[in-house]
Amino acid sequence: MADRAPRDKILKLNVGGVFYTTAKSTLTCVYGSYLWKIATGDLYVMRDEKGSLFIDRDGYVFRYILNFLRTNRLIVPQGFKELHMLKEEAKFFGLEDLSSQVDKVIKSRNRKPRPRLSRRLSRSWGSDLTKISTDENGSVIFEDEGSDFFYD
Repeated sequence: MADRAPRDKILKLNVGGVFYTTAKSTLTCVYGSYLWKIATGDLYVMRDEKGSLFIDRDGYVFRYILNFLRTNRLIVPQGFKELHMLKEEAKFFGLEDLSSQVDKVIKSRNRKPRPRLSRRLSRSWGSDLTKISTDENGSVIFEDEGSDFFYD
């Protein structure tokens, strides 16, 4: 019996000089986006000399856009420094979900880290300290046997 499942079309893209090969279904997974319009023929784009669809955008960042379309998740390496560029590209391509996920990462990276407790305690506190813990607000509590609590 012949396989009657519809065959997905393979598309070749030249994005800013970086070449990608993907399935038409990947580009059409976000209805109405720039990539959906290109893949469905609703928007004309030039072709390069090899016949690839040419998109005059940042080819390096497009990798993360394509992976987002494949997984519906933003996946970037730790320390990725092109988040603002990725957000601009997401807006250009009409990918609001990606844009909001990038915003969340940008906001989480802009938070100031909490000061950490030094591993070395002052000698003036001596060895009377028996417990170091945190309360429900995250404040550091130092306890010793001879006095009340000390809060940082």
